[in-house]
Amino acid sequence: MDAFFGIQLAVKSPPGDPWRSQLRELVRRHQRDLRIADQRVLYGSLANLLHDALPKAPLGYWDFVADGAGEYADWVKGLEDDSLETWAPDRGAPNDHVLATAVFLLPEGGDSALLVGERCDLQESTWMQRATFAHLLETLTMLRFRSVRSDAVYVTPGGPTLAFSLRELQGEGYEYLLPIA
Repeated sequence: MDAFFGIQLAVKSPPGDPWRSQLRELVRRHQRDLRIADQRVLYGSLANLLHDALPKAPLGYWDFVADGAGEYADWVKGLEDDSLETWAPDRGAPNDHVLATAVFLLPEGGDSALLVGERCDLQESTWMQRATFAHLLETLTMLRFRSVRSDAVYVTPGGPTLAFSLRELQGEGYEYLLPIA
């Protein structure tokens, strides 16, 4: 039984934003099987970039599921399917948001599953607070990658000139994204 941990932020970052360029470049540099040291660099840098973007993130979502192999598969399939869809800009609103997602499959009883389980054991009233997202992003820097079965990072839409509107991210298909307080 593997645990699932996923975190997603909708960040206001229009095409041309230097932060967004840094995020895309980070992901592109790490598009291969990574050694453990490379994974630490990737997720440390990702956590720092996302932490810097928290003030510009109106929506987000995170989840931890103890028996989460199916959840991991569902998230990855959904993200992969989104990446294959023809993307069309929302003509009625500013297109200035990007989704940044990190997902992990963690073997039961492993160091990372235990760590993430402890760090996600939070009062429900705090789940969507900015401080909670900061706490969970810090968790990415603490993972022990010898005890991570699978992981992935997604930035959507993927093109440098593409972006979602906030209206899209509050609509159909993205109902799971919740306001960050």
